[in-house]
Amino acid sequence: MQTLKNLPEIILVNTQLPENLGAVARSMLNFNLKKLVLVSPEFDLDHEKIRPVSAGADIVINKTKVYESFDEAIENFNIIIATTNRIRSIQQKTISFSHLSNFLDNTKNKIGVVFGPERSGLDNDKIALCDYVLKIDTNTKFSSLNLSHAVNLICYEISKFGDKTKGVDKRPYTAKKSEFINFMNLLINDLEEKDFFLVKERKKIMTQKIMNIFNKIDLTSDDIKILIGIFKALKKRGK
Repeated sequence: MQTLKNLPEIILVNTQLPENLGAVARSMLNFNLKKLVLVSPEFDLDHEKIRPVSAGADIVINKTKVYESFDEAIENFNIIIATTNRIRSIQQKTISFSHLSNFLDNTKNKIGVVFGPERSGLDNDKIALCDYVLKIDTNTKFSSLNLSHAVNLICYEISKFGDKTKGVDKRPYTAKKSEFINFMNLLINDLEEKDFFLVKERKKIMTQKIMNIFNKIDLTSDDIKILIGIFKALKKRGK
């Protein structure tokens, strides 16, 4: 098995079953992925059911990072790829397994692949902060995948690329999510002050759609700085 130079990190959001964490750790180590991030799991990491199911993937479990919020968990990533097999109202750019190689070349971009909770998958608030959606094609009449099985499929697909990414055009150094979130907070707060959200009940969905507009662009750190500069200049002029 060839080793990629830019292995993504696996991010699990609101995982419900400790057995699934153990199985995910095992799947990751099977294919040489070792960086795991948890967002508000519904159990403690010392739960007795985790390590037996992991079958010795202690290196993954021991290094797992746990965060309370999704925003905090992704702030140091440049590219976030959501996984889903459901149709969502937030329409992000969709990629297939074959497109993954475009993100796995020798680049400085830090990549995270996100999986939602077993019960419902990722909600629109999380998907709005993602850059792409990776859809796993399954039986349309029986599409639900076990969390660890979904992770296993993606880890396997990533491992297949090996050194095939050599010669792929380098992607630009995308802005960190912390920069993107900072810009969006400035914009949304100002829109709130300007009574942009006339129907308060629709603020949430409108915010998701605004985020989606900007997430369709591969914004660099310089792009974000320019946008913030424009935003501040316009705001100052409007006073």
